[in-house]
Amino acid sequence: MNIGDEHIRLRELSSLDILDTAREERFDRHTRLVAKIFDMPTVIISLVDADRQWFKSGVGCEIRQTSREESICSEALNLGFLEIPDTFKDAFFRNHPGVKGEPPLRFYAGAVLFGPTGQPLGTLCLNDTVPRRLTATERSLLKDFAQLVQHEMNRDVAHEKNRRSILDATLRDPTTGLPGEALLNDTLENLIRMSQDEERYLAIIHLWVDNLDMIGQLYGEAARNAVVRTIADRLTALDERILAAARVSDDRFVLIMPVESGEASVDSARRVLTRVGEHVTFENRHLRPEISLGTSLYPVDGERADKLMSRARKAFNHGMSYHRIHFYNLKEEAKANRRLLIEDRLETALTENQLTLNYQPIFTADGSRVVSFEALARWNDEELGVVSPGEFVPIAERSARLSYLLTYYVLRMACAQAQTWRKRSNEEAVHIAVNVPAREFYRPGFVDAVLGVLRDVGLDPSRLILELTEEGMIQDIEQTIETMAKLSAAGLQFALDDFGTGYSSLSHLRRLPVDTLKIDKSFINDLATNRKELELVTGIIGIAHGRGLKVVAEGVESAEQQQLLIALGCDKIQGYLLGRPVSPDKIAGILDERSEDRGNHQLNTGDTNVSGPTVD
Repeated sequence: MNIGDEHIRLRELSSLDILDTAREERFDRHTRLVAKIFDMPTVIISLVDADRQWFKSGVGCEIRQTSREESICSEALNLGFLEIPDTFKDAFFRNHPGVKGEPPLRFYAGAVLFGPTGQPLGTLCLNDTVPRRLTATERSLLKDFAQLVQHEMNRDVAHEKNRRSILDATLRDPTTGLPGEALLNDTLENLIRMSQDEERYLAIIHLWVDNLDMIGQLYGEAARNAVVRTIADRLTALDERILAAARVSDDRFVLIMPVESGEASVDSARRVLTRVGEHVTFENRHLRPEISLGTSLYPVDGERADKLMSRARKAFNHGMSYHRIHFYNLKEEAKANRRLLIEDRLETALTENQLTLNYQPIFTADGSRVVSFEALARWNDEELGVVSPGEFVPIAERSARLSYLLTYYVLRMACAQAQTWRKRSNEEAVHIAVNVPAREFYRPGFVDAVLGVLRDVGLDPSRLILELTEEGMIQDIEQTIETMAKLSAAGLQFALDDFGTGYSSLSHLRRLPVDTLKIDKSFINDLATNRKELELVTGIIGIAHGRGLKVVAEGVESAEQQQLLIALGCDKIQGYLLGRPVSPDKIAGILDERSEDRGNHQLNTGDTNVSGPTVD
């Protein structure tokens, strides 16, 4: 199960009205029984909120909540079930904040609890301070108990659903008098048949009152009902030729309107948003409903009532947005589905060593010497085909587990392969550069993990360059300085990647032990034709040199760009002009070729001190 849209997940959790409630016997009896059957010191019903995990019930646990950062349960949400027999031996969890404590957590098993619509909301979890391993029967039993807890958790929602089914039988909402969803579907089917004959468009607009629950909590049920009735009155009074309007749940309405075109539906939706979103006066208070609209269009987005209704809802997540108005977009839904598929298959690819690495050479500005190689992940999946790193890397970095797995997969493979590259006489050994996302850089235990990889593969730390982005480096400047200082002391180097695309870090350069600054490709593209870009690059190089930093220009693709960079004093260049990314088996050839080129250059210029090229 994939978490999907976190906003939707949190809304579902909030809708259960279970957070921050008192302990209840109906939940406590389950945790007591599970603790007894599994002979487990700690059993918890944990719900994962936006920035915390909150405990509805627990045996062996007196606290009611911890930060989400300390929550192992949040890592389980994507998986359905998670078991860690020994956290100290797990590469991912041994440095997890949730493992710390006295005594530390050694064993964890959690079965995910799902909400009424299938959103993962928390876990029924077992904790112990000694390593353990569940049998297949015990795992099945824990999942069965989770189902029982889940049933209790969703019980009130199920009762409400049954109540609404009864109301649907009467076809109208008692608070507003508007049709319910059942009657609306019948109406929409009839309107579709009429529109087929008249060859006209229909806009199906799903109206969501985002803050209705908050209004009820702050001002009471009467205020909430007043807002609902006012919205219903406005929908039926709008001069927009509304063909039908309905209330389909507590905080959602649907209206159907004829429109001349897709462009016209935008204007109609704006007018609806403006009118319905006006404040509501209740007991001398101005209550302003926060409205979002999701829109689908007949026949563009479908020709069946159920499909159009579904796509109007999906527009909130898979659509094009214009200031709280969302229009369904089939391509966006396809992209979202592909993202989920990539996320699902990427973990398997990483655990089964299906990714490969290519290496792009970085040269001195004149192109005479190779100074390092940057490791770049490549993925050719049997189902998805070739997946661009521009697609799968951002997806991985949004997931704590995938980010961890990808970072150390690349780091370990790159360092191991670099260790095999032949060192020529009178040359420095080749350096390897690896990109590190901010999530991993700030993870506890990062320094030990990196040095552990270097020890495992036998690579000298001085040969590794870690590339970090501006934004990543200044999220916590003091921790950044501390982490970089420890790794620098071990011999590692640091490069500031994609400089100029994020937050300005020039003011921080004097405090950060950075060795190299990499100017982003976007500043190099128009270097030969844009005076402002030329002046900017000139300034960056000057400041960097003033701080004792080397400068790499990324994305160099023309000889004209190269000559300008040489004139500006740029130290190194990277780009298709001199070297595209290559597979590991091509590295030796590149080094040999550059060595020969360097030797010939020295002989041709009468240099008698022939020592071959330097490879940093």
